[in-house]
Amino acid sequence: MEEVKKKSKKSLWKSNFEMRRINYEKTSILPNTSPRLKAGLADDQITVLLVDLNNFSRYPTLPIGYLASILRASNVRVSVFAPLMVGVHGVTREARPHRFSLLAAKLNHRAATSGSAKIRQWRNRLATSRLSEVTAHEDHLIKEFQAELERARPQAVMISTYLMYRNVCERICAICHDQGIPVVIGGPYFAQPEVIKDWTGIPGLSALAAGEVELRLPAILKTLLAGGDVTLHQGMMTMDPQGEIRGRIATPEKELDAVHYPDFSDFPWSAYPNRIIPVVTGRGCGWGACTFCSDVTSTAGRTYRSRSPENVLGELASHYQRYRASRFVFTDLKLNSNVNMWRSLIAGMQDVVPGAQWIAAVHVGNEADTGLTESDLRAAAASGCVRLSTGLESGSQRLIDLMKKGTQLDAISAFLHNGSAAGISCRCTMILGYPGETAADVHASAEFLERHVDVIERVSLNRLQVIMGTTLHRNAIQKPGQQPANFSIVSTNPRTAQVEHHYGELETAPHRKAVMRLLAAVHRINSRELSPRAREFEGVM
Repeated sequence: MEEVKKKSKKSLWKSNFEMRRINYEKTSILPNTSPRLKAGLADDQITVLLVDLNNFSRYPTLPIGYLASILRASNVRVSVFAPLMVGVHGVTREARPHRFSLLAAKLNHRAATSGSAKIRQWRNRLATSRLSEVTAHEDHLIKEFQAELERARPQAVMISTYLMYRNVCERICAICHDQGIPVVIGGPYFAQPEVIKDWTGIPGLSALAAGEVELRLPAILKTLLAGGDVTLHQGMMTMDPQGEIRGRIATPEKELDAVHYPDFSDFPWSAYPNRIIPVVTGRGCGWGACTFCSDVTSTAGRTYRSRSPENVLGELASHYQRYRASRFVFTDLKLNSNVNMWRSLIAGMQDVVPGAQWIAAVHVGNEADTGLTESDLRAAAASGCVRLSTGLESGSQRLIDLMKKGTQLDAISAFLHNGSAAGISCRCTMILGYPGETAADVHASAEFLERHVDVIERVSLNRLQVIMGTTLHRNAIQKPGQQPANFSIVSTNPRTAQVEHHYGELETAPHRKAVMRLLAAVHRINSRELSPRAREFEGVM
């Protein structure tokens, strides 16, 4: 009887998606067109140049795909400029270890925790310069942008960016200002008042998009090109001549099924090692309490909202048909935030994309049902899941509790063993240097990795970065008396949302000795060959 129910459910999925495929082929615009977007602009076609300064080197950029789709549905002519199109690669992800990797990691930690401010600053500048080719080849990128501007002759330029590319944004704004072209900049971290105030002052910038504004884009563009006041639209921010900020941050978008499926047709597919499509099923995080997390304070991270399973599976089907893509990276902060969505994807994946392979991040939380039982993980592997990442952060339960992670080490251990047994490549992120961390905590992290060396395939160990707007940052400012005695905020930089801090414990001999042990444990895991199923996603975070 149970088998009959499963077959009936599969048949229903297939029927739904066959109808969606037929409708897709009959229409000249992308599927899932919202009535709110069909209103569009005037009949005269407008040209917009989208600039991608997120620039992922393994797959297209999701925000640009959404912008292109929404604008084209409103009869806007869209062109895309991405650094990868002109030979400039993006953020380096998961470099393969080499024979000197462990030594380099130890020296890097020593420099990062040096008692000398000059050494720390030198190390930070070096690390920033190596993070992305965009910063290393800025002049070439600007030259190619000017050529694209001449070719496309847009009436407006819209930039999607990380804060690290401020210099590039300033140069683009100056070029466009000289040619009388309005510029709008948006990105994931324009939800912090301090950052907004700093960025709206860029000369030549017409407006800053703060919050989720995609469904309002056609109306915003119409106002912008008419010379009207764009701050009348929620989410558009400007600076007046007196230096005052005008506008308000857009509230989180709740009608996620109303947003178009992203359009990735502009991206240089031949420049990617293989065809991988990014997909997001929900915005925000179902847990959303980790004190260090800046993702939940980003434009899309505020509160958790989910798409419907049918809408997501329909998108997967359309990408499979349009781009011949069967590999997907789910960019949700935690894909199991909505357990029903998680299980629906697992149940329907192979029906809509035969042979699909996919990766995601999950939260091994304390909730009654996280969707990560042994049988869930076996079903996920059967549906094409080849890799799952989770936030371990520390092998010390005391520190995990300080971080408000909402996880237990024994639950993470069970997840790692069950996932590995199911054939899933399991990965962990870890944080080094959290306020209150001691040498004993670091030894506990090393010991956890040493005990789980056979069921963890990769570890991403990151030195703590304090980001403006996080609970950790706000508490340090508002409740200084509750912070560890040797932890302090040194300075804040709203240009990049970075908060320089000092934690004296990291400079002690016992802590450094413990870190050396932890680095060795991480190196041992990361030096192993990837499992064959996960190799197609090597370098994808």
